[in-house]
Amino acid sequence: MSWQDRDGAPFGQQVWDRIDEAIGAAAAEARAGRRLLRVVGPLGFDARAGVAEDAPAGGEDEPGAGDETHVHVPSVRALPVLHRTFRLGARAVEALERRGEPLTLTEAAEAARRIARAEDRLLFEGHAGAGVRGLLDHPGLVEVPAGDWADPGRAGDALLAALAALDAAGRHGPYAAAVSPARFYQLFRPFPGTALTPYQQLLPAFEGGIAKAPGLRDGAVVVVRSASGPQAVVGQELTAAYDGREGIFHLVSLAESVTLLPGAPGSVAVVR
Repeated sequence: MSWQDRDGAPFGQQVWDRIDEAIGAAAAEARAGRRLLRVVGPLGFDARAGVAEDAPAGGEDEPGAGDETHVHVPSVRALPVLHRTFRLGARAVEALERRGEPLTLTEAAEAARRIARAEDRLLFEGHAGAGVRGLLDHPGLVEVPAGDWADPGRAGDALLAALAALDAAGRHGPYAAAVSPARFYQLFRPFPGTALTPYQQLLPAFEGGIAKAPGLRDGAVVVVRSASGPQAVVGQELTAAYDGREGIFHLVSLAESVTLLPGAPGSVAVVR
């Protein structure tokens, strides 16, 4: 039996297909971290940690061991589970299966959006309780002042400065950027007397794209999208599981697991 216990639900695959479609679309609407980062996985529900390459451990060798023995330890980050429950009306399910009436999945979509926003907070800000450091606290973080983007002629300056700073740190790309909503829309204001926008001008420099990030309050994050850059590790992809009945409602859980594996120092720049 799967941990999702879908076979225990008193409704069929048609309902699960509608739920899967709704939560997938809602989560994609709210996520930005996965558009910014390279993604590893999904590894499965049983994966409880993301593991990076082994690195030499500090400390002294065993007495008398000489210089031949080296201790290497993998970099490990916990894979926290993000979980929410929503209710699904039993009458609505019956109406879909018997007469083909539309199934309203507003609660399911909102639960998925909230999990997606929590995922972005974890990837960008980290989570102290889970021992996860986010992109805004990345080792060797490069910081660039945001400045004023109201003038289209200056809107791209900070992002270009971030690229120059990463390049100077030996991180030569390719690059991707996530931008807070207010500043993202400023990139679409045309240069005076032209139809060209800062977004169009900048895009060739960002092979990984420039994404709107609702989870960022202000500024932008630029990452190196290569083997030396940070990665999002997905254990369980967002999925729905049957929890049982509560009166005339079915209880359905949404769950996923995700973490951030940091890249090499200096592979992330923050514009703020």
